[in-house]
This record gives sequence, C-alpha cells and structure tokens, in this order.
Amino acid sequence: MDIHTLDTFILAAEHENFRIVAEKLYISQPAVTFQIRQLEKELGDKLFVKNGRNIVLTEFGRFFYNEAKAITKQYDNSMASINRYKHGFHKTIRVAISPLLAETILPSILSKYTKYFPNVELSIQVLESKDISEVIESGEVDIGLSCMSGSSTVKFKKLHEESLSLVCSHDGYDAESGPVIDGIHLLENAIIFSDNHPTYWDPIKEQLNVTVSSYKLMKVNQSHITKRFVLEGIGVSFLPKSIINREILEGRLLEVPVPFMELPTASMYILYKYDHQMESDFVTFISHYHLS
Repeated sequence: MDIHTLDTFILAAEHENFRIVAEKLYISQPAVTFQIRQLEKELGDKLFVKNGRNIVLTEFGRFFYNEAKAITKQYDNSMASINRYKHGFHKTIRVAISPLLAETILPSILSKYTKYFPNVELSIQVLESKDISEVIESGEVDIGLSCMSGSSTVKFKKLHEESLSLVCSHDGYDAESGPVIDGIHLLENAIIFSDNHPTYWDPIKEQLNVTVSSYKLMKVNQSHITKRFVLEGIGVSFLPKSIINREILEGRLLEVPVPFMELPTASMYILYKYDHQMESDFVTFISHYHLS
C-alpha cells in the first residue's frame, strides 16, 4: 500500500471530487482515478460510488478514511523520528513551560542544554502553570517548568525564588533630579494589572485591602502582556525581578518602593513524573542552572 496513494485517497475523500484532487496534486484526473481503482483492488471493496455526475464515499470508504489518516500520521511520525536520528538526535524530551518562564529563562536553557546534550532534541510546549501538572500526569510531556508546585502524583523541586517589585513606566527624570514617587498615591490612582501570576496575587490583594484606601484592578493573565501595558504607561503592576531587570537597566521602567507592604515571592519549580535517565539528567542540569 503506497503512502502517496493513501494521500490521494484522503484528498478525494475530503473533496469527493477527482478533478480538485488532480489540481491539488498537479497530476491528471485519469491518474487519480487509476490510483483509487488500484487501492480498491488491493482492499477488495469500493471506496467511492457515483451519485449522478458526482462521487461519494461508500460506507467502507468512510471507515477506511479514518484508517488511512492514522496510517499516514504514523508514517509521518516515523519519518520524522528517522530524520532526527540521522541528524544526530537520538532522544526527545518533551518540556512544558509557563509563559513567564518561557520569556525569562527558556532561551538560556535551550542554548546551554543543547551544548551539553547535543543528541537530545527538546520539544517545547508553552502552557499555563495550572495546566502543567495535568499534562505531566497524563504522559503528554516529560518535564515541566512551572510557577506552581506539582500535584500529589507529580514530583516537584523548587529551583528558584525571587522578589517582586511594583513597577511603572519611566517618568523621564534621572534618579537625582526626579520627584519621589509615592507608592500609596500610585496604587490609589493608577490601574493595577493583576492576576498575571498563579500564586502571589491573593496575598497582594489582601494587603492592598488594608493599606490602600481605594484601588482599581484589571486582570491580565500574561506577565509579558502586563509588562507591555506598564511600559506603555497604561497602569502599574507587581512583577518578578527576572522579567523586569532589562527594562530597569535600560531606563524604561521604574521600581517604586512599597515599604508599607510585605511582598510575597515568586518561585520556579521543575515538575516530573519519572526518574528515568533522560529526565534525571534534565532535572540535574536545570537544578544547577541559576538565573542571571
């Protein structure tokens, strides 16, 4: 059973029109008809029947369509694995990472890990931290880098903990001549972008309730979008140091002291289910990796 013939059949099943299939494959319509007839002969049953001037799938054709899709998908997966092996990638490790960590540490991890383990291919999915435990438990990924610890059935290890800062867009003054920004006044008069992290906003909101007379929250569930809004001067937010360091050094964001609050911290966890060699090597590597 030729894979190209299966591709032809799948297109024919989806369009129920041999002319369209011929145009898409840049072959003649008789060639399409010949391939379908050969496939029917091999399978021992009709895949299409005529309905006036059109063709429609038979009941067997509808059944075989799903089988053909499964066969071609497996073929594509196998060829991809073969090509990876030929290019030196003998193993693949699937990693789920939260958007915050994808923006801050992922580029450095990729750069350093691929140098230490050149024969391991990394497959990356960016998922919300709350969803990472679930995909590890189901076996969809091997490793998770998350802002939240794992569930009771998933192993986890805290890798990093960092402080938070209240940040606003730069006011254009230098550090010596600029006016002092009052934290309470800022929080009472600016939009506060909240809920961009899965763990630290509840304690921040509790403190806002007792330290600020009034405030306005706007939920934004992505840290990098929050930072963009703050850079545009739309509002303020509490963000981890790692995501704002560059903008602080470049003079695009200002850190505003909030001595009247005890800010929580943001943590990074590595999540995994098995202690297989490949997973253990990755956990060990990341465990020795320090945020700059």
